[in-house]
Amino acid sequence: MSTSDATTVATRAQRHQKPRPASDFRPDIQGLRAIAVGLVVLYHLWPKRLSGGYVGVDVFFVISGFLITSHIHREVASTAHLKVTRFWARRIRRLLPASLLVLILSGLGVLLLTPSTTWSQSAHEIGASALYVQNWQLATSAVDYMALDNVPTVAQHFWSLSVEEQFYAVWPLLILGLLAVMRLRGHRDARKAILAGLSVIFVASLTWSVVSTSQSQPFAYMSTLTRVWEFAAGGIAALVLFRLRSRANEVLTALGLVSVVASGFLLTESSLFPGWVALFPVLGTVALLLAGPTTVGRFLTTRPMTFVGDISYSVYLVHWPLIVLVPHVTGHALSWVEKLGILAVTGVLAWLSKTYVEDPLRTRPLLAKAPRRAFVFAVVGMAVVVGSTATWSTALERREASARQDAADRLTGGDRCIGPGALVAANDCGPVAGDGPLVAPPEVVIVQNEEPLLRKCQQSLGGAGLLDCVVGDPSGRNGTIALVGDSHAGAFVPMVDELGKRRGWKVVVHTKGSCPSNDAARVLPTETSGERQASCTAYNEAVDKVVLGDPSISLVLATSYTRAYDWLGADGAKGAAAGEAGFASRFSRWTKAGKDVAVIADVPATAGGVVPTCIAANPDDPQKCAVPRGRAVVPDLAVAAAKAASVPVIDLTDLFCDATSCFSRVGDVIVYKDRSHLSTEYSKLLAPFVDQRLG
Repeated sequence: MSTSDATTVATRAQRHQKPRPASDFRPDIQGLRAIAVGLVVLYHLWPKRLSGGYVGVDVFFVISGFLITSHIHREVASTAHLKVTRFWARRIRRLLPASLLVLILSGLGVLLLTPSTTWSQSAHEIGASALYVQNWQLATSAVDYMALDNVPTVAQHFWSLSVEEQFYAVWPLLILGLLAVMRLRGHRDARKAILAGLSVIFVASLTWSVVSTSQSQPFAYMSTLTRVWEFAAGGIAALVLFRLRSRANEVLTALGLVSVVASGFLLTESSLFPGWVALFPVLGTVALLLAGPTTVGRFLTTRPMTFVGDISYSVYLVHWPLIVLVPHVTGHALSWVEKLGILAVTGVLAWLSKTYVEDPLRTRPLLAKAPRRAFVFAVVGMAVVVGSTATWSTALERREASARQDAADRLTGGDRCIGPGALVAANDCGPVAGDGPLVAPPEVVIVQNEEPLLRKCQQSLGGAGLLDCVVGDPSGRNGTIALVGDSHAGAFVPMVDELGKRRGWKVVVHTKGSCPSNDAARVLPTETSGERQASCTAYNEAVDKVVLGDPSISLVLATSYTRAYDWLGADGAKGAAAGEAGFASRFSRWTKAGKDVAVIADVPATAGGVVPTCIAANPDDPQKCAVPRGRAVVPDLAVAAAKAASVPVIDLTDLFCDATSCFSRVGDVIVYKDRSHLSTEYSKLLAPFVDQRLG
């Protein structure tokens, strides 16, 4: 922008009297920040009582859009310049010192206080958070069925900070672009040009948010593109800020407060959010920003509220690592007293961070004297965190590779008491859990969902096409069999691989996450659209066509996590009866086509937590990770359907349970790699027993 053009823009902006620019400091906005961070923190501590408290993040997004846009517009209007590097340097000084410190301390806390099963995921997410791309990493995991059992890490809350930093990086460039377009079109009113551009962004992003949320809500929740409209809403509010009569402002404040607070109580985790539902907290925040300080909102300007608003950034940074780490110290879920203690400690740590980290580095010459110093600090600080997590991850990978080799050696050693053999009375193996070192340690087992073979053999949630997966004996000298079902069937891939090699069978694998092989449609109440159900139906039709149309397939092994679903039959029937009938009709169709069919009974239920983490946390008492048999062994619709269709059942329950308990560690082998899927080692060790029971 030339000086003359910018001066003209400034002159026109000064003549325009209707809008009133936001002041440098508004205590009511600090109070609004207090409400936002309070909603988030209370939601994290008491999610059932404040089920929609996550909207506090959206309040922050709108405030950021409001303040940043107003600051940029004032700079353009008053100085005829926009120094982008100076803007970025201010953001670095304000945000990075505290965030990098929290990431470093959180990483140390993970190493000192948590089981080794959490280290790899934590290292990756801390590194992503330091680069402010955490939201995209979590968005990818959110739609990856293999990653759905990932536990929250100390850095998970950095997803929203990543969205904000991406906004800070792009927003000034976007406004400069809008001003450039304005000049090319011969316009001179900067406010109108920016307002028009933000309006387009608002509509486009909101539209995409609605579409994306309906298609894949977990991905949309973390995506920057579905949140840009919230920043744009705040920016538009800053540019159209106008004076209303006092009574109108009071009404606007009341409506805004009701909209924001009610969203916190009425929305839930199952709400189709962000999408159009996010309009309630967003427009409520806009109303409060437009109204300004009022009598109704007087409490927002009180000292307690502004104090919390002042430290809200640090409160957000420190509260989540405490929530994640404290249960590892106490050994149990957070109690009310412990939650109140976390609130108190969060306040103290946030004040210390604000007083001794944020303010000094933001205002003192060390970083404030020249923008270059701020950029150097950012590069060095990020490099330290990312370099540390990369070194950490590399060390873990080397340790895991060594452990895998040790496990492979022990699995081929011929010890009858390793794994399920420990439950065979004739083997006289001693303690069911075993009394030696684990064949594969917890940190190796917990990452087995990433193994290439499983990724190759199990179709994703949204995919409908069959994958080219062959295990066992590729020559198929003694025939071909098929393994079909959902991810619980996918967990048997190591078993059928070993079985195929024993019998000379080529094994074709057709498994898909959350998709049992059934003529009825599986239903999950947590799904917000019918996309996955339609994908599963299409996949099952393709599997059915292959099984019936391939004369080389002589045997079909089927298994599924039947207790996880509700069911809807083609005839309108619902519930367990529809699911059982759907299995039975499919099995009967295959047997009538001349195929042998055998159903493997589903594995027993676990305690619900991540099993390797439980084993790592209780190395001397694996019984803490066991489940009473009466609770673990539940009815299996596929087994009931097999009996109705005169199909044989391979029941392996005795290789997981004794008369009273079902175990998570058997014969020095961890049974499950997550909450319900077999570990690679245990699956492989089941092969000789399945071989024997197939006859």
